[in-house]
Amino acid sequence: MIQDLCTNTQLLSTGYIGRIKLEDAIDALHHPETKWKVLLAVSKELMHCSPHYFRLNSLYSNMALFNWWLDLYDVKENVNEDTLKKTYNALAVKLENMNIKHEFGKIMKVLPYQDIFCGLVMENAVDFFIQEVNYNVCRLYQIQDGLYNFDIDLSRIKETELKAYPDYVQKARQDWVDGERPRWYLPPADKQICIKLNSQWTYPFPLLIGLIKDILDLDIYKKLKLQSAKTDNYKAIMMKVPIDEDAVDKPLLTPETLSIFAEINRESMSDDIGLLYTLGSDGEAISFKDSSNTRNNVSDAVDEIYNSSGITKELYNGGSSCPAVTFSIENDAGFIYGLYRQFERWINRFIKIRKYNKPAFKFFFYLLDVTIFNRDNVSKRYREAVS
Repeated sequence: MIQDLCTNTQLLSTGYIGRIKLEDAIDALHHPETKWKVLLAVSKELMHCSPHYFRLNSLYSNMALFNWWLDLYDVKENVNEDTLKKTYNALAVKLENMNIKHEFGKIMKVLPYQDIFCGLVMENAVDFFIQEVNYNVCRLYQIQDGLYNFDIDLSRIKETELKAYPDYVQKARQDWVDGERPRWYLPPADKQICIKLNSQWTYPFPLLIGLIKDILDLDIYKKLKLQSAKTDNYKAIMMKVPIDEDAVDKPLLTPETLSIFAEINRESMSDDIGLLYTLGSDGEAISFKDSSNTRNNVSDAVDEIYNSSGITKELYNGGSSCPAVTFSIENDAGFIYGLYRQFERWINRFIKIRKYNKPAFKFFFYLLDVTIFNRDNVSKRYREAVS
């Protein structure tokens, strides 16, 4: 991962990840409630330059299947069956036109590395599309039916980007330009969607952004490993310089003569072998290799990245403990099930606002707790239950 980061950015030469200084990124980790914009920028940059970071986030992005169902509840005895059938069919057609799996799948691509998705609904009689809004122009404004709503700072929408927004946002901005409304605009609840992965915090905090520290630790380990490998190849040969037996430490060769032989010897040896000249001592070879250090620090650092991410390494690098992998994946799926509940509440709020619910009956939309990893087991469990 650090090789990806160093190769695809100017981190080593400039100390920057993209446009973010490394010290600022570490500081933002300690103060995410006020410096979340730095974390979002770093996370986005890592998605572009590090295939490892991209793949770890994609694990969560691609896990959801969005297998949905529509049910009835609170059905009164005096319900008009024709009205019920017509309303059910109209709602079913609407949900099919919404292309839920694709539209919600787009949201899942963003949530792991940005933590929050703000979107605006663009629709007509047959089409439905969710347009992402950059969170830098938004803020969380209120909670409705257990979900966050956001409002938009109209002053931060550039004129060149205005046509990318729905017509109701374009009209609101024009009203602001004309002085007929304040700059903060709250889109209708059925025209906006806000999903947050870490819903316990009101500020964005990407799921795996804490890996920055482990990435930097891996850089240190790799440098130490490289230095160790170089040092292991170094040799020093001690050469005995004859001395006068009748005088104390008096060499029989002048420094000028000794330097001539030293130069001849140096030219005939490789750069990783050195010569040390001693007075009267016998010559011997000295090795700097440390045979007692058998640990693979780089491998340990890679393991630490997966440990810190909470994702089992066996998903990518193989392993022998199938139960451990299964339970680890189910633990990861817990994040997805939590998001399912938010998507359910948004659709059910949409059904209520669009007045599909009637006094004599109501509809309930739900998502099965199924992921790409457990769909066979869940299907088997349902088959055994209904039989």
